[in-house]
Amino acid sequence: MSISGLFAGGDGSAGRSGRHLLCLEVNPPRGTDVDAVLARCQSAEGVDFFNVTDSALARMKLSGLAFGAILKQRLGVEPVVNLSCRDRNVIALQADLLGAWALGVRSVVALTGDAVTVGDLPDAKGVFEVNSIGLLNLMGSLNRGIDLAGVELKGNTGFIPGVVVNPNARNHTAEIKRLMRKRDAGGQYALSQPVFDSDQAQQFFREAAGAGLDLFIGLLPFRTLKGLQAMASIPGIRVPERVLERASALAAEDVPSYALDLAVEIADSVKEYVRGFHVISGGSPKLAAELCNRLSSWIKES
Repeated sequence: MSISGLFAGGDGSAGRSGRHLLCLEVNPPRGTDVDAVLARCQSAEGVDFFNVTDSALARMKLSGLAFGAILKQRLGVEPVVNLSCRDRNVIALQADLLGAWALGVRSVVALTGDAVTVGDLPDAKGVFEVNSIGLLNLMGSLNRGIDLAGVELKGNTGFIPGVVVNPNARNHTAEIKRLMRKRDAGGQYALSQPVFDSDQAQQFFREAAGAGLDLFIGLLPFRTLKGLQAMASIPGIRVPERVLERASALAAEDVPSYALDLAVEIADSVKEYVRGFHVISGGSPKLAAELCNRLSSWIKES
């Protein structure tokens, strides 16, 4: 299915297509050997599109835009590719967007980007010439066939822009207002940060459904208690105490199964408010593929 067929833009639910969509986050390799990552992608069933990261957490990886094109060429699955304002000025952003379109990438997720200080080169210089809304405006201009200098392009783009949203925000009203500003700047769908609380997820997505974007809840399976605890320590992520306590009480070999069950429980709690599910790989790409397989079967049965 084409990207334009995946995202209809509207009430954020699965009503028009009759089923929910499944997205798997993919981290490009730290090098040029792409075969292992492609093999993991092929092991995930029922994936409608891949979300390709852009040197997430300011840790250098192979170009997300280039890897998205490779995924599409090799596997025939549409990529939606993150693009960070952290590493590029507006000249480079425009050049990379044109290159991505020429290579077959049809959807880009606009990100401001993580601070360079959290990455493996903390002394590198962040650019941040524009933020995510500025990048959305820039994509809109290229879609209209005009660059930022007002020069007419010889061939325009037609990107379907995506954005991100954080259901873990303490102030839901403020976060939804930010989401609506992104919508007004051209965003058509939103991928969320991972959520570990079904009650919190239901409350947020019920409120956010009125924003008029296709919403995808982030689900991150964890393989170990230590991994879950590390996730809980990241600013902007909330893990309920009851989830930590439950994971702590389990034998180590039972934690992955609990993580998968929890993710499906959360998906079920928000299914009437979202367009689909964004499976985040984190440090467990094989477990993420397993979650995709579980969700794919669950979607068929729902």
